[in-house]
Amino acid sequence: MTGRTAGLPGRRRTAPLMAALFLVPVLTVGCADSNTPSNADGAAASDHYPVTVENCGRQVTFDKAPSRVYLGFQSAAELFFALGLGDRAIAQIKPMDPPLPAQKADFDRVPDESPDAYVPVGKEQMFALRPDMLFAYVNSEYGGPDELAQGLATVEDLQGIGAQVYALVCPDENPVQTAFTYRALTDLGKIFDIEDKAKAVVDDMKARIADVQRRVAGKEPVPVFYYYGGEGPIMTGSKDAFVNEVITLAGGKNVFGDTGGGRRGFMDVSLEKVAATDPAVFLVGASPNDDTDVKAGTDYLYRTFPDMKASKDRKVVLTYDTANTPGWRFVDVIEDLARTLHPDAFADAPPTSSGTR
Repeated sequence: MTGRTAGLPGRRRTAPLMAALFLVPVLTVGCADSNTPSNADGAAASDHYPVTVENCGRQVTFDKAPSRVYLGFQSAAELFFALGLGDRAIAQIKPMDPPLPAQKADFDRVPDESPDAYVPVGKEQMFALRPDMLFAYVNSEYGGPDELAQGLATVEDLQGIGAQVYALVCPDENPVQTAFTYRALTDLGKIFDIEDKAKAVVDDMKARIADVQRRVAGKEPVPVFYYYGGEGPIMTGSKDAFVNEVITLAGGKNVFGDTGGGRRGFMDVSLEKVAATDPAVFLVGASPNDDTDVKAGTDYLYRTFPDMKASKDRKVVLTYDTANTPGWRFVDVIEDLARTLHPDAFADAPPTSSGTR
């Protein structure tokens, strides 16, 4: 099972943290290659620019649409690809989860330039890639307070070579919220002069959640226990965790939703505290498409808490690292969880994914 590191969507405790300082020549950002389009629609110039967006307390100005973008943790990459911007990505942090079928071609084409799924390349290698933008998930990817590795390019370093930094989640934002997704999509629409497309994506995501909200309106919230690894203590999410909002939107009640704690809302709880709850559904963080990981988590819960309603009814819904964050996938988890919590509310709607085991 997986564990949690402060400031990131998830970090496997068994995964080694590798150094990423490769000594390679520093090049100038201004020399984009001849195959790179000049802006989002291929035109040489646009009256749209310059454009400025606010991000993490900074005013970030773009004189043209970026054409050499380094993509951060997979949640950021998936939003970027969802907007049809894949041809502008030059490299990405190694994906954590299997790509969505519709985005597989983009993930296959864009090189994985990173030591692992949470850390980008070091400063010298980043400079050699000649990015004009880093679209980061969180500050640990550019030397912020949640930094996981030394020697990463900072905002100031990247600005020094003409590259701008935009982060999906800012250092002081706690709890992390679903609304950060819409903010990032809207800003990317402005940055790349594709505001109509970005709005359409945002509207579709909001419409799916609104449909869930309509279906579960007035129903009694169903208690849910979120399990993210450990056998004593156990890691779960407090009221400040992103997953707490996901559970609420699905018509559930996080059994630890009245408790605060931990960076980004993640905390360890004793077996005794978990045993004192009686969730109707387990929301299990596991690697998608890894039946061994899923089975290990569910078997542990059933064995350890046999008297819980969720164990007796064998009610489990899956979530995973790229769905535990602002991004493209959390809506799927909300829909899957809501169907399990309130099946009668979805009798007229066939399932669209397979998150329930």
